[in-house]
Amino acid sequence: MQGDFRINDWLIQPQINTVEKDGKTWHLEPKVMQVLVHLASHPNEVLSKERLIDAIWRDTFVGDDVLIRCISEIRYVFGDDPRSSHVIQTIPKAGYRLIAAVTTEISSVTDLKVSRDHAVKSLGDQNHSVPAARQAVTLRYEATAFDKKPDTSLSPGSETQLPSWPQSAEGIDAAKLGIATIASPSVSDHPTDAKQRSSYSRLWFVVVGIIGVLLCVGGTFLWRSAHPSAFDVFWGPIVNTPDPVLLCIADQNQYSFITLRDSSDPSHQVVLKDNLSAVVIDDLDTIVRIASVLRATGKKYLLKGEEATSLMDLRNGPTIFVGAFDNSWTLRLTKSLRYHFNNDPEMTQFRIIDSNNPLQRGWTIERSQQMSTNNYRDFAIVARFTDINTGKPAVIVAGVGRGGTIAAGEFLTDPDHLAQLLQAARLAGNKQNMEIVLSTQIIDGQPGTPKMEASYFW
Repeated sequence: MQGDFRINDWLIQPQINTVEKDGKTWHLEPKVMQVLVHLASHPNEVLSKERLIDAIWRDTFVGDDVLIRCISEIRYVFGDDPRSSHVIQTIPKAGYRLIAAVTTEISSVTDLKVSRDHAVKSLGDQNHSVPAARQAVTLRYEATAFDKKPDTSLSPGSETQLPSWPQSAEGIDAAKLGIATIASPSVSDHPTDAKQRSSYSRLWFVVVGIIGVLLCVGGTFLWRSAHPSAFDVFWGPIVNTPDPVLLCIADQNQYSFITLRDSSDPSHQVVLKDNLSAVVIDDLDTIVRIASVLRATGKKYLLKGEEATSLMDLRNGPTIFVGAFDNSWTLRLTKSLRYHFNNDPEMTQFRIIDSNNPLQRGWTIERSQQMSTNNYRDFAIVARFTDINTGKPAVIVAGVGRGGTIAAGEFLTDPDHLAQLLQAARLAGNKQNMEIVLSTQIIDGQPGTPKMEASYFW
């Protein structure tokens, strides 16, 4: 499948990774578009997961979940329900099949060129007596005649005649044929003139080269401005500010002593008085991920515990808050948002509440189940908004449980996950503030893939 094509009423443009319908445009990630194109290249054919993965991710080891996410995103754009599919049908234990109508887009310019070439060829075929030596000139003349309007001065019943040709190539009048002639400039034999012409030629090539490079750079900049990446959409307001970023993390009890090992005998431990604050190692996973993103963009950042963070600190620049029920700043900032954290007085249930539907209790963790089985469904909030108290950008990366915080950190630092957020943001009108509820399955204490449960943009 090459070039643009249609699936039902949808226009697919693989070269720019877009899907259009009724004036609306959706942008797909390159791999997602490749999956769609491969399915469209084999309409009504059942393609196994192994075959699709081998075609799209050749020489790269990926699991089925990557392909499943691509199929889900395609269905999301097409509004396709897997239970009653009209675009991509899931064949249990076999694979996927594109059941929608696929048509190829053919431009009118191409059609006109094909018609013109056919007409020119037909005219040439009628003049079999033209010698091969003049065939190229004949076709050129006939193509020129084809472009001109027909002669309407012929009387009814008269026959249209092709122009007569001279018997020798020397007799051909280029002006009559409509072929432009270019006079060759006289060439001076003076060596100085030749050197000057050579210098001018080299200078001309240099100038053209510089202009070409500038046009390429400018075009790339304009294209990136019009097609920001998922990272740019979310992290741009944070990393493009001149101020350093503050990472406000949850810290636990302060310790008045520390245990150190003797350098001469590492098995020997010595307890010394000190002042220490502990950080939950699950939060550390998210902190490292986010710090890596900041360092990759050259952004400076500071690290502070939530108890040591003041309002003045938050007014100095963007702040990223990690952790929920062990970070008081997170609870304060999310309290006024649509989605916020909540718990019962006995601290046996921890949940996320939707202010627009407060009776909804689906995003809840039972503390007893969490502690006894270590297998449960965890939830998290990721958000980016302008804090009305400080006027600075704020980012929330916080789970109800520890696994939720890990999943939130993975979501905001993984391009594939951020692509889902980018798609939702575009559908909502590219608004500046956003809040997302995530879920993840915890198995033996380890979180799985984060999944978007709800989103809100304002």
